Amino acid sequence: MNSTAVGQGKLKHAPPFLFILFAAAFTYGLIRLFSLQFASGEVYPELSSLRADPTGAKLLYDTLALTHGIKVSRSYLPLDSLDQTGAALFLLASNPGTFDDEPYLKMLESLAGRGNRVVAAMDWQYHDAPSGGKELNRLWHVRFALDPDKAHTHHLYFAEATGWQVVDQVAGKLLAVERAFGKGTVLLLSESDAFTNQSTAAMDRLNAVSAAIGSSNQVIFDEEHFGIAESGSVVGLARRFRLGGMFIGLAICAALFLWKSASAFPPPAPAPPVERLAGRTSLSGLLTLLHRHIPTRGLAAVCWSEWLSTHRRDVTPERLRGVETVLRDRAARPLEAMREIQTVLQAKGPL
Repeated sequence: MNSTAVGQGKLKHAPPFLFILFAAAFTYGLIRLFSLQFASGEVYPELSSLRADPTGAKLLYDTLALTHGIKVSRSYLPLDSLDQTGAALFLLASNPGTFDDEPYLKMLESLAGRGNRVVAAMDWQYHDAPSGGKELNRLWHVRFALDPDKAHTHHLYFAEATGWQVVDQVAGKLLAVERAFGKGTVLLLSESDAFTNQSTAAMDRLNAVSAAIGSSNQVIFDEEHFGIAESGSVVGLARRFRLGGMFIGLAICAALFLWKSASAFPPPAPAPPVERLAGRTSLSGLLTLLHRHIPTRGLAAVCWSEWLSTHRRDVTPERLRGVETVLRDRAARPLEAMREIQTVLQAKGPL
């Protein structure tokens, strides 16, 4: 027999708790790995307020949450379902192409019209060329432009913003423009770098962040445009209220319960085989003895004598004479005799 066959034989006869131990260790390692990824936020898109690495915006979210007088929250719902007023809504790392859609622009106008400050900060990559922007130019009179020279800074900027107030510009490039819509405003930023964790830690763009918030005392980081939407499922609620640890504990308890129900610990010793002898029962043996040693006519008298040996004081002379009469008349039928004896003993009054 080779070593492989020996190893397989040992594994086959391994105690059940070893398999559960290996499964628990593997599950713990898997959960630990996911916990580390969620803690760093690497599973979330860049500029998400849930991401903690340099390209995320979690540090800005946490900093504003600690600031007195400012209420910070995240939104996982579609923009058209928001009913807040007087809030600064951050749409970080927005794709410039989404602003060439008339319904989307109308929705932002509606949000601003209720008194909100809509802050849309763009995020452009070299492989994503901005679209022509016909709807953006027609409705808002804004046009994107792209500097193809990689050696320059501020590659994406606004070439035209008629009717908009210029908030920031560098070397003739419009980087931030603002316009009032109803009771609120819309702020367009060509970059999102000022909101990253790296920039927040360096504190080199705080003026831009303060200008983006404006006079609002409520800041909402929209996560829905990243694809992080409220699912409404049990897992979504657990993630929202941080109940992951409770579910892990329940899973461990369930595994221990199944283990306890499946096998005993320690395993019981094998019981020795029980030898069973087939034959007549004790009742049949007793009946055989009675038939051999007590005739049928004397069975009732024997039963009465045994009972009377312990209950003689409870029987009056009249009932005693009545029982003797029954035994004499019904000796051949012991079952009828015993029934009449019971009637004599239980009768009320004198016989």
